[in-house]
Amino acid sequence: MNPKEILKSWGKYFNNANLPCILNLYDTRSILIPTFSSEILSDKRQIKEYFVNVIKEQKVSVEIQYNSIYEQKVGENIYLLNGIYIFKLKKEKNIHARYTFLINTLSDNPIKHHHSSRIINN
Repeated sequence: MNPKEILKSWGKYFNNANLPCILNLYDTRSILIPTFSSEILSDKRQIKEYFVNVIKEQKVSVEIQYNSIYEQKVGENIYLLNGIYIFKLKKEKNIHARYTFLINTLSDNPIKHHHSSRIINN
């Protein structure tokens, strides 16, 4: 699977609240620096709790802005994806965020690192 297909799967799993599949994308040693938490999440349990809170409890959905994607090959089968997505919340207006995914396209758990941060408009 190519890096953009992995990102597309991530978005689909997120929007379908498919926790087993989204969690399976993350490597066991993956780091997640999420949009909706000030914590750095460094194990599967923390990452699972985060997604349960955001997807299941807060009912957040995501819209990936595919025209914003920058893809860089940084090693053999290792890619960096950067871009913008929009989180849609039930009780708030939409939140624009930028993301970085470090992906190993040959791994069964391809997301090695994921950083997401809210874009604050001036």
